[in-house]
Amino acid sequence: MTTSVRERPPSPVAADTADTASVQAVSRMEWYLTALPAPPADPARLAGMRVLIVGGDDGTAAAVERELTGYGALVRRHPAASEGAVDAIVDLTVGGGASGPGDLGEAWREPLLQTVAALREHYDDWSAETSARRLYYLAVTYLGGGMGHHPDDDLTQPLGGIWAGLAKTLHRELPNCNARVVDTSLDALADLPGIVAAELGRPGELEVGHRDGQRLTLTPVARPAGRPTVPLGPDDCVLISGGGRGIGWELARSLAATHGLRVVVTGREEFPTGDEPWFGAEESELKAYEKELWARLRQGATPVEIRRDIARTRRLWELSTNITEARAGGLRVDYARCDFTDLEQVRALVEREGDALTGVVHNAGVDTAARLPKKSDEEILRTVRTKIGGFLNLFDQLQGHQLKFFCSVGSLTGRLGGMVGQLEYAAANEGLARLGRWASRRADFPVMTLAWPTWDRIGLISNFSATLRYMAAIDITEGLAKWQAELRAGSDGEVTFVGPLGRAMSPGQATDYPVVPDLPGFNDTFPRIFHLGEVTTYQPHARMVSRVTFDRHRAPVLGDFQVDGTAAVPVSILLESAVRGAEWIVPEDFPALRAGSLEEVVVPLDLLRLDAGATVWEREVTGAHEGDTWVVTVRFRRAADAAGDGPEASLRVVHEPGGTRSPVLARPDVKPTTVWRSGPPLLSWRGSVVPAADWSEGPDGLLTAVVRPCVPNDLWATLHAPRTVLPVSALENVVRAGASQGEGVSVARDPLVLGRITLHSEEHGNSLVEGDTALGVWKVKNAESGTPVMSVSGPRGPVGNG
Repeated sequence: MTTSVRERPPSPVAADTADTASVQAVSRMEWYLTALPAPPADPARLAGMRVLIVGGDDGTAAAVERELTGYGALVRRHPAASEGAVDAIVDLTVGGGASGPGDLGEAWREPLLQTVAALREHYDDWSAETSARRLYYLAVTYLGGGMGHHPDDDLTQPLGGIWAGLAKTLHRELPNCNARVVDTSLDALADLPGIVAAELGRPGELEVGHRDGQRLTLTPVARPAGRPTVPLGPDDCVLISGGGRGIGWELARSLAATHGLRVVVTGREEFPTGDEPWFGAEESELKAYEKELWARLRQGATPVEIRRDIARTRRLWELSTNITEARAGGLRVDYARCDFTDLEQVRALVEREGDALTGVVHNAGVDTAARLPKKSDEEILRTVRTKIGGFLNLFDQLQGHQLKFFCSVGSLTGRLGGMVGQLEYAAANEGLARLGRWASRRADFPVMTLAWPTWDRIGLISNFSATLRYMAAIDITEGLAKWQAELRAGSDGEVTFVGPLGRAMSPGQATDYPVVPDLPGFNDTFPRIFHLGEVTTYQPHARMVSRVTFDRHRAPVLGDFQVDGTAAVPVSILLESAVRGAEWIVPEDFPALRAGSLEEVVVPLDLLRLDAGATVWEREVTGAHEGDTWVVTVRFRRAADAAGDGPEASLRVVHEPGGTRSPVLARPDVKPTTVWRSGPPLLSWRGSVVPAADWSEGPDGLLTAVVRPCVPNDLWATLHAPRTVLPVSALENVVRAGASQGEGVSVARDPLVLGRITLHSEEHGNSLVEGDTALGVWKVKNAESGTPVMSVSGPRGPVGNG
């Protein structure tokens, strides 16, 4: 599926502010296998790489060690930091087959603790690293080579999903760690050493499967839910683990009210007796009671103890209020105490409900938001055990039951990676999704995992506003309707509900997954990724260096401009790359930013020349506050100029509303050289891609022209063409006008120097350009409405140059 770029693109201003809304619509996505090309041969890649191998059995680990050592890697199998730094961790995770839930149990526990220990040992070194090319984490899973999505995948060991979710979230705490999850089959272990050697140390898609001689990854596709074929009514009983509060309770109440069925919600604590002083209290009365608890400080209680008691009281108050009000409204809702990590408690509950049980929703979950060094092993194990252990215990006890559905409540943290502090939460949720595929092959009822974004101000998230930096929240009413649609359709497998990605997308995450038009917010996200380049250095919120490639085969616009007869990068395209690069370096609180102006633009003409093949430039982006204004400095140089003695272009991207600052003079320290030509001009434009303006001079001496916008598909010869943030056509014609000197004579200045380019609004339709060549001030307006689009100070044109 493709999106026509000839349609009106969304406003840059609207795109910047839209994701600040707490709630946005989501799309239902399923993930399908797609083929990847074979990796190019690069035997020197592993030479000297310091590799730590953890997990797996001794035989497999030894075989991988021999293979990597053969390529010159320095391999060890002990995580102790005393043995020195490592550049890569190869995690063989947990192997061995599983025919039933009892074979899985807590087989994940010790391998996961080994992984955590290795990451803790090297956390300080890895978190401080600024090179984007040194650190690698590669985890191996054993679902069959197709990540469990291929119909012939054996899914013999489904627990690898735990490590897949962890790997997807590593970049949040270790920004320059390049993660990869490699899936294979336990029957193909002989091929694993070669696969690890081929995949370790490479950028690209995060999830890669190897089966039948192919390299595979997962691509999202928008798909509607199936038809409602599952009847629900008063004879049904649905069990919801952890459903007494939060979104689980919202579903319970919705099911009971819509279908008249009975719902059993659960929790770990006994239901209040009704004699508690806060039972039946209003919110204001509860707060007064909590204030009384704080008075216990004078009696020797610690703040930690008081906060714990207040949290427990509020949990029980919310639970009892929910149940009491629902029953008063005639809803058939019951509460059962059950810890789903305890097999005996699960067995007793399932036996008590018996054949009346027709649907199950595994909703229980916990999340401890803290970075890895501040998190205990027990907190990590508890998070994973609640999701994974609870699922296994339920599935074990439901064998033989005639259920209409078994629904696991997952999270997009598993599919796309979580926030800072959610390593094990993402691990638990992705483990749950892959475990669900394993269970679906063994069940007589549909087993679905629904991966949700954050719910609007409800659920486990303690800092709701922070979550919006990663992805918009889902409206509760919309989400419940989609949830019921999946239950009624008897969906099977993993279903994700994806909203527009937030501003906290990292460079590493941008290349982890195929980006397709089906993804919400594609038009805003894809241009950033398209112009990202190959990142070599990254320091979040401060600096990024990347190699950007200009290739005429992928960009017809590169053949539209020449410097002294040599194809060159048009100035407008260079500045477009600069603005897109600046979007990756933002303040730590990820505010909604808009590029208001480009200042102090200096572009040496020789830098713009293209080589015979692809031309690679190094783009350095650094950001800092100047008062309350966020300013990003962008520099370009040729990648081959390692010594830094070649030509360099530079500019400042100022993030503030356009039109609020007075004109800026060009940099006084830069003295351009004027080049006059009576023969072939130094600078020439073909006008085949960027429409050439037909200028006319009025009696007031102003130059005017109407220019058509550039169509992205004409600029870029790629499957998906990114929209531009700059009005490329108008800007390039202003530069062209400043380098013209009448028929038979041309003039150019080297370097090209501009004082400021102020961006007022998006380009939409034809633009009217007016230029005062004496002052070097150019104004661009919408030709139809007269709305200001852009103003440029700098190029003086024929009068100024004369």
